[in-house]
Formats: sequence, C-alpha cells, structure tokens
Amino acid sequence: MNTYYSQLARLLEERTPIDKEGYFVLCEENKAKYSLTKPFDIESITAEHFVDALVEGCKVAIESFASGSDNKEIYVFNLYADEHNCFYIYINTLDSFKKTLESYPKQRNPYEINTLKYNQGDFGFQLWQEHMGVHGQIVESFENLAELVSHSDQESFSDDDVPIIAFEAGIIKSGFQLLAIKAVLRLISDNAFESLNTTENFIAFAATGDDYIDYSIVMRKSISSELFYEIFPDIREKDIQFNEEMKKNQHLSVNEYLAYWSDAMNSNYRLKTPFSFLKSEIEVFKQMEHFGDALAQECLERIKKILDVEDLERKDYDHIYFYVEALHFSGKLTEEQLKDCSIIADRMITRSLDDDDGLKETSQELMFFVNQ
Repeated sequence: MNTYYSQLARLLEERTPIDKEGYFVLCEENKAKYSLTKPFDIESITAEHFVDALVEGCKVAIESFASGSDNKEIYVFNLYADEHNCFYIYINTLDSFKKTLESYPKQRNPYEINTLKYNQGDFGFQLWQEHMGVHGQIVESFENLAELVSHSDQESFSDDDVPIIAFEAGIIKSGFQLLAIKAVLRLISDNAFESLNTTENFIAFAATGDDYIDYSIVMRKSISSELFYEIFPDIREKDIQFNEEMKKNQHLSVNEYLAYWSDAMNSNYRLKTPFSFLKSEIEVFKQMEHFGDALAQECLERIKKILDVEDLERKDYDHIYFYVEALHFSGKLTEEQLKDCSIIADRMITRSLDDDDGLKETSQELMFFVNQ
C-alpha cells in the first residue's frame, strides 16, 4: 500500500508543515551533506528565498517569451515540479494546441480533447532554469542537491567539506512542490502575466505530475471554482457524483470505514473510489476525519495487534502504513495515545533491526505525533 500521495497531499494542503530540522548542503566534488546548523559564509536558501527565486525566475522567462513572435492567444501557464525534483515552465497557445490536435486521430470526444489541451507533455513551449536568468542558478542547485540526496545516505557535514550552497532540509525533502504553488499564487498577485497576450479563460497553475492530486488539489489553489468548472465541466460532474457516493457511507462505523477504504487503497490500478472520481488518496482519509478520537484509538489498537504477529506478511505492512497515515486525520491525540505511539515506534525499530521492511521510517512517522 502506497501512502506517499496522501502524505504529499497533506503537505500541499498545509495540514502538515514542511519544516524539517537542519540543512542539506551542496559541497565541492558534487557531494551532498547534512548539517544541523547552517554552514558559515555560504548562501543559505530558506523556503521564502526559494519562492522568491521561482517567482523572479518565472518573471524573467515570461518577459522573454512575451517579446517573441509566439506571444499570441496564450491560454495556459504552468510551473511543473515533479517527484523527481525537477522544475519546468510550460506555456501553450491556441495555435500550438490546434497543431497538436491535428497530429492525433480525429475520433476524439470532448473530454479527451480537453485532457489533451491541458496536458503539459503536449504543450508547445517548455522553459527551464536557463530561461530564468540568475534566479535559475538557485533552481539548478536545488535540482542537483535533491538528486544527490535522493540517491545517497544522509552523511553529516564535516570540516573537510567545502560548502557551496545550503537549503533548508524541508525544501529538499518535501516542501518544494508546495513552494511551486506559492510561487504561482505570487505570480498571479503580482500581475506577472500582463505582458502576455492571453485568452479570456487564461489559467496559471502549478503541477506535480500526478493527475489525481493536480486536478483535485493543486490546480484549484490558483484557479477559481467558477472558472475551473467552466473549463473542466466533466470534473464538476465527478465532484457531484463523488459527494453523492460519500453520503451513502455516512452510516458506517469506524471499523466499517477502515475496511471499506482499505480496499480502495489496495487497488493497484486506481479503478475504485475515490480514484474513479479523479480524487487523490487523501480523500480516503478525509472521509474518516469525523470519527476523531475513535479513529485514533482503533488504528493504534490494530497496529499493536499486527505487531504481535511473529511473521508479518506484505498485507500486514500495508495495513500498518494505512493506519499510521489515518492517525493524521484523527485530530489531536490524547496523552495515552501519544504514549502508545512511542511504545509502538520502539517496537517497530526493534523489528526493523532484523527486517528491511520500512518499519523504521514508519516509526519516525509515529514519533512525529509525540514530538510536535
């Protein structure tokens, strides 16, 4: 069971802070190191500083594009920040979309045409760090450092290392996609698109590359509901249908809800609810929020029972990850529940010494509740 996208959605909805202790440091010889404190005498990038770099870099790219011959009937701007730590700027014009549409088979329904119209991979214009002026250097350093961090163990910064630039750990580990949203909102408030020849229904939005998260959460951050539904009438219908479907489950107990949604999260191909309504994994857990303390208690009891089993199977680990994620939606935990979290985390660490099963990372997630 993959709860990554629910965790990401929590960050994007700012239910969970992106702040993490310390800094990741890009050093000479292309090394990535971790430091609890900021290394002296080098540039240190905070979340606010990173948003500034994205905003100002996008403005440079926008002005450059506006001065060219393709500045006609622009209907979309997108700041794309994917899970591989890469940033791209996408722009498309109606003329470019028309050419793309002509290159595909003509037997397409309105939904497929609209999907193609807003698919970044089919946009005619892609820009990146090189088009962002001096601000692109910060983005490039971020991408390089994040790539190194994702493929190496977390080594501590030492006196022998020669630091080049440091980033707050929260930016590298989780926060950069939220900061892309904040950058787009700043661009809109700064009227940064005034120099572009835009259409009446021009939209600007960030994206993560996951359609379920982008359409259900990210795009709605910078596009008004009225305009969003005007452009995507099929999603309006899906929203209505989803809400009606959820009303049918209001009578379920916390045990029944956990069983119902566990099946949905175990759907490998995202064919079940909520995915069939173009909703992301976070909706699985948001539907259980109203249980509050009862949800927390039930999840903790279930985790303890699973850990009592001598030989865990794959499904047991999946259920543990599911119940730990559900705790984030149960409200403030009681003192007794926090003690349980600490005890369970210790049990997970003990078991993870013998098994490479991801329990160590999950134990850290439980300690998040204890330490906050």
